[in-house]
Amino acid sequence: RVVDYATRFSGVTPEDLDPATSRHHLLRPLTARLKLKHLLDAGCLVVGHSLASDFRVLNLPLPDRLADTVELFSRPGERKIALRFLAKHLLGDDIQADVHDSVQDAVAALRLYKTYLNLKDAGTLRDTIDDLYDHGRSVDWTC
Repeated sequence: RVVDYATRFSGVTPEDLDPATSRHHLLRPLTARLKLKHLLDAGCLVVGHSLASDFRVLNLPLPDRLADTVELFSRPGERKIALRFLAKHLLGDDIQADVHDSVQDAVAALRLYKTYLNLKDAGTLRDTIDDLYDHGRSVDWTC
């Protein structure tokens, strides 16, 4: 029995977990874990933001083929940049304004990964990351 869905942070509401009212295709946790493990075993690339804790909760090791935007847009020894900040300043998207939406987060992470690849190909990734950190400090990391 769930006593607090922490909807503001999780994005999960009671309706989301009820097969009669959910707008999502629901899976049992074990089924979801097995499907994910199958994808990992097949060598699929996993794209997301700050995924280490997600894999820890699933009791799965971090995959070899991982594109974690919290790492891709970071500098060693410095703070990690929030998905919301990256989405706002690299994509022009306002996400997570009211309630957390995991689908919206996943789409933003994928778009950020594509942006990362484009910046890397153009040779401007390091400068972009430097600009992100400079701007972040100037606005105290707020969007």
